[in-house]
Amino acid sequence: MKSKMATLIIVFVLFTNVSNAQNYDMDKYIKASILINQESGTVLYEKNADQQMPCASLTKMMTLLVTLDSIKNNKVSKNDIVEISSKAAKTRGSTYRLKTGEKVKLINLMKGIMVVSGNDAAVAISEHVGGDTKTFVSMMNKKAKEIGMNKTSYINPNGLPVYGINGDMKTPKENMSTARDLSLLAKYLIDNYKQDVLAITSIKTHTNYKRGFIGNNTNALLRIMPGVDGLKTGFTGRAGYCLASTMNIKSTNENNKDFRVISVVLGGQSSKKRTSASKELLEYAKNNFNKIRIVKKDTFIGKTYLYGESELEINLKTKEDLWVVKKDKEKIERSIILDKLTYPINIGDKVGKINYYTQDGVNVASIDIVSDSEIKTISMKTKLKLFIDKIVN
Repeated sequence: MKSKMATLIIVFVLFTNVSNAQNYDMDKYIKASILINQESGTVLYEKNADQQMPCASLTKMMTLLVTLDSIKNNKVSKNDIVEISSKAAKTRGSTYRLKTGEKVKLINLMKGIMVVSGNDAAVAISEHVGGDTKTFVSMMNKKAKEIGMNKTSYINPNGLPVYGINGDMKTPKENMSTARDLSLLAKYLIDNYKQDVLAITSIKTHTNYKRGFIGNNTNALLRIMPGVDGLKTGFTGRAGYCLASTMNIKSTNENNKDFRVISVVLGGQSSKKRTSASKELLEYAKNNFNKIRIVKKDTFIGKTYLYGESELEINLKTKEDLWVVKKDKEKIERSIILDKLTYPINIGDKVGKINYYTQDGVNVASIDIVSDSEIKTISMKTKLKLFIDKIVN
């Protein structure tokens, strides 16, 4: 039998209001930026986050992601020995100092792109993983679309400007993206490959004695801000100074939980300004947000009635604890939406959900509602009433 009961929606105010984060002036020397909660993807701050612009070596986050996907799918191994082509060795810009014919493990090339931003290492990876650079770039663009990076396009695996496309020798073509898209990329990397990614991006100095190579991580935040463990810097003349960073924020008391944030800044006027803007974004998260439990497991939510009959009463409760990253006094609203229920009902059956929203209507979290009652029998009187109602209606 299917319920004729209308969907129930109830709205509650949980917290008092707080001033708008957009008034927090911490990135005035940056063209675009975004700060998100890594677990939920909730935006904690943004400025021109959808403005498309060159993304320089932040490109290499996608190069890393495509490589990690290929390792996961057993197409390549991180211990593969990669023979360096002359094309890779001759790549200009920031370098891993690769030489033609040199043999380097794939895992070291991955460190080469993320720690010292080696453009040559990115080309070497593309040739090994994709078979050739063109194929690899197609893989990059396909992955971008797959994860929702709808304003992103790649023409190479390292972010270098390319002159001469369509005969234009004056204006280079570059990989293009937005702060929001790049935060999606960073989130996807950590969601799916956290251990592998942070093991590389947290390296302050990469040393490869066999190659005679020593290089400091281009991310200055690693050396000045405890808790930062990634992710990637970038720079070209048109892109300006860029940085995607991430930090695990420790809880301040036993009632809170740790949470991780991701920030992206694009178009900085200098390396110092991109670092200071990123630092302020991360500090803004640390000083203004906490991860708190807003509802406990097995909390009584209310009652509903199967088919609207008082005899068929169902107690409702939350399935689990729910934690949300929010400001201390931020106003959050919730709506309770019940499913159309069918007989029989067992204890623990999902019967609806609670959605939590910001004042702007942005969904920040959801939790299932389950039955704390069971209905395995219905009296003949009620069955008859339901049958008559069905005929009449």
